[in-house]
Amino acid sequence: MKISILVAADITEADEVQRLLATAGIESSLEAVEAEGAASASDGPCRVLVAAEQQESAIAALQADAEADEDADGW
Repeated sequence: MKISILVAADITEADEVQRLLATAGIESSLEAVEAEGAASASDGPCRVLVAAEQQESAIAALQADAEADEDADGW
């Protein structure tokens, strides 16, 4: 079973998240958010999905990346 770990604003953001997860060894997929006028994930917001058993690892990888970004911005 796959679950949503976040909703990306657009395909560019979703691709960044997918690359980060892949680096951590976590497979993910995208699903279009039902939005008026959005025919596919590339047209607007989309959910990033991971296997339920990888949810905690995926969230930890995203949090670690966010913390690294905060540390880098602090310089």
